[in-house]
Amino acid sequence: MPIVRPAEPADLPFLREMLLEAAYRPGLPRPPIDVALADSRIGRYIEGWGRAGDAAVIAVDEAGCRVGAAWYRVFGGDEPGFGFIDSATPEISIAVVPDRRSKGIGSALLGGLIDRARQEGFRGLSLSVAPENPAVQLYERSGFVRVPSRDDHWTMRLDLENEAHAD
Repeated sequence: MPIVRPAEPADLPFLREMLLEAAYRPGLPRPPIDVALADSRIGRYIEGWGRAGDAAVIAVDEAGCRVGAAWYRVFGGDEPGFGFIDSATPEISIAVVPDRRSKGIGSALLGGLIDRARQEGFRGLSLSVAPENPAVQLYERSGFVRVPSRDDHWTMRLDLENEAHAD
């Protein structure tokens, strides 16, 4: 099982790489990282990292290699993310290095990020996910529930005040 630790400033390039994994479906073509980050719909999840409401955790394997990341960011109504609920609910992003998926790393990352959000006093977390994404099962096991959304992706919310999730 990986070690999950708080992100450090030196992890920012890795967060950018993981944003591409989180934003684009596996097997589909994706733009170079600089092009993807220039798209404000994608870049907003990492641009100016370190502002109030930003937090991240990194999964590191037994050899010390980074194998995944999970992070959240608080968005305002004037710059909502894909899973925006309100300006008090951080939206999460999570990604695991492709050849390390389905090994419990996503669960460990999500648990670490949920703990962090609780410590920081947030009342909930949100996310956007394609309904066919296998991670939906992870989110549901963790207590996320679907809320109304306007596109082909699901918006899900975790209530940190009244949750009954399985760790």
